[in-house]
Amino acid sequence: MNKLYLLVLFWLFVASCDGWHPGGNQLFPVRSGESYGYINRSGKVVIPFRYYRAGCFDGGVAVVSDNSNNHRRGYIDKDGKYVIAPVYSYATSFSEGLAFVVHSGGVPQAIDKNGVAKFSLPEAQSAENFSDGLAAFSLLGPTGEIWGFVSKQGNQVIAPHFRAVSYFSEGWCGVMNHMGTWGYINKSGEVAIDYIYENVQPFSGGKAKVAIHGKWGVIDKNNRFVLNPEFTDLDVDGERYLVRRKDKWGWVDKDGLEVIPYLFTDAYPFKGNNLAAVKSGEKWGYINTKGKFIIAPQYDFAFGFDDGMALVEVNGKYGFIDEQGKFVIHPDFDHVPVDYYIRYFARTSAFYSVKTDINKPKTVAYKWLTGFYHMDYDEARRYATEDTRGLLDQFNTISDMISDSSRLRMQSLIIGIRDCKENGNRAIVTYTLSDNKNKEQLLFLVRTGGRWLVQFSKNQEEPQQEDVLEEPGAEG
Repeated sequence: MNKLYLLVLFWLFVASCDGWHPGGNQLFPVRSGESYGYINRSGKVVIPFRYYRAGCFDGGVAVVSDNSNNHRRGYIDKDGKYVIAPVYSYATSFSEGLAFVVHSGGVPQAIDKNGVAKFSLPEAQSAENFSDGLAAFSLLGPTGEIWGFVSKQGNQVIAPHFRAVSYFSEGWCGVMNHMGTWGYINKSGEVAIDYIYENVQPFSGGKAKVAIHGKWGVIDKNNRFVLNPEFTDLDVDGERYLVRRKDKWGWVDKDGLEVIPYLFTDAYPFKGNNLAAVKSGEKWGYINTKGKFIIAPQYDFAFGFDDGMALVEVNGKYGFIDEQGKFVIHPDFDHVPVDYYIRYFARTSAFYSVKTDINKPKTVAYKWLTGFYHMDYDEARRYATEDTRGLLDQFNTISDMISDSSRLRMQSLIIGIRDCKENGNRAIVTYTLSDNKNKEQLLFLVRTGGRWLVQFSKNQEEPQQEDVLEEPGAEG
């Protein structure tokens, strides 16, 4: 597991380094074989391995997917008992007392921890967790999804018109305008920092990581740089900064002066701990705040310390060590879910978002196209006929040949749904791709068993992923 992979999975590359700490709840989700369960800090299995997916506990409950064919989601307590039955197609973790869920064929609705519905968003394409009292939601339009915010009562507070959003933190939220540049708004939707950045991350401790002219720096709430934008990547690490120059990581102080040399091919911040995980050559180990190795590089992967324990990988198995490098939980487990990593860094979760499950041609087309161009073929298969699933399988066999840079660019594609024409059990959806100069293209759907599905035949043009793999500006 490398840092690029984690960053791709982190929502909007959020790594604000002021996250909820997984270790504080004493239970860790881990996978053994094909199923997830939960262990305590001694490595004892507390909740058996019986879930298809599993999230970290937050406020005494965790979202899980059952092992049935439909992988329905519900919520368990620390005894492994369902407090909200697994009846949802989509479900987020709880945040600020609420979670978003979607029934099969339904729309996003907010529920409390008793499973009581508080409000619904019938027109929303997506809805995301609450933060600072507001939740982002999107509508589907001819230029792609547009985002706004609702209150905990379900009232629209900020009208949807942003191309992308982060989440509110310390009263501000990063948003992207229609030109593709980022700034910050306040809770009234007013621009707090103008749209001048290529990327931004949430504020934490009065500072935020931003990118401009291809380099990352750190600003305060007066939009002044407290660390100049001169790094290829960085993480705020207390009063220091973990930064990358070219291909090496090291640490600098607030003046940008080197305090730990650029020696590491990868690294994670100290986050107030005595040790930080770093990669030297092909192996991971741990250094102290002076840059000296305390635990020699020996692991296939290593993560940051939390409450005196750190996750490491050895020969494809995961366990936890203490600050002396001794295993406190032996590496007996096959996987630790992405939710653990994300929550370590940011005030969000891998289960942060839900999508509408309304079966209408426009919605189905958008979901299929998003899955296809984001190379999430399992997701795309959900909205495809049997013949089209075979096509997806063919693409899946060659997906490993696509470069990381192309994958990242495909992740940023904007898919616009322009029009839909229905005729009985057939429909044609007109869509555009931002990397194809917004040229209109057609997607064909059929209604089978009461459900709209994407269908390709020998006489219909098949999707061409190579269109989006060309250099920006090239003809599609």
